[in-house]
Amino acid sequence: MKKHFEDLVVIRQHFINFLENYDLKHLTHIPMGFKNHIFWNCAHALVTQQLLTYHLSGNEMLIDNDWVLRFKKGTFGEQNVSEDEVGKLIELLDSTVSQTRMDYFGERLSNYQSYQTSFGVRLDTIEDAIRFNNVHEGLHIGYIMAMRKNFD
Repeated sequence: MKKHFEDLVVIRQHFINFLENYDLKHLTHIPMGFKNHIFWNCAHALVTQQLLTYHLSGNEMLIDNDWVLRFKKGTFGEQNVSEDEVGKLIELLDSTVSQTRMDYFGERLSNYQSYQTSFGVRLDTIEDAIRFNNVHEGLHIGYIMAMRKNFD
């Protein structure tokens, strides 16, 4: 599992780079043909990781429930976003990786409730969730890469 956490660090750095390299106008612009914006994709990845790992293992998530309500599956990038929230998201994208790693290896995430993803992938263990999360986050990196073609 160590490798999966190493990969997550790389994936998260891509999200952080997008958040640091674009201004708020670009981060919150919804390009034609898309339902969400760059900030939403970054926040959604964070929220999904927390739901898949912490919530489904019966643990308190490392993020406020407001993030979940605003950026869970089925929400759209219609919300107002502030510069402070961009900074907070950067901080959370970084800090949640190391905390999740510590909680996983400390066996605090082992009481896992099975879950069927909308992808059709069944997650029966925390290891399944961690592996699938990287796939999910990679998908959202792809969306962001497609979106930024509208302003590069």
